[in-house]
Amino acid sequence: MHNLWIPVVAIVVVAGLIFGGQAYSEAQRDAHIAAMISERLDSQAPAEISHFTRVNKGYGVCGDYKLPSAESGRFYYNSNTKRLALGTDAQLYHDNCEGAYN
Repeated sequence: MHNLWIPVVAIVVVAGLIFGGQAYSEAQRDAHIAAMISERLDSQAPAEISHFTRVNKGYGVCGDYKLPSAESGRFYYNSNTKRLALGTDAQLYHDNCEGAYN
């Protein structure tokens, strides 16, 4: 019976590492997007981002941003190329996010 607990504990630990690492990675990505938006818009305060929609098989993210100055809009971020598009008029946003919200 003791030998049964070793694989069970190992599976739980590995699963925790995988899902915990993924959550940490997404949190880093989100912080990076917020910092890029703030930098692009010359804001000292970080942007608040919300309403994420994954696109392009998870390589892209569409969402909304809001700055403390009450400026807000939508964005698209490509995780592979690290490219950020702000506003619904941006070609990257239009190409990747139009269908995600309709």
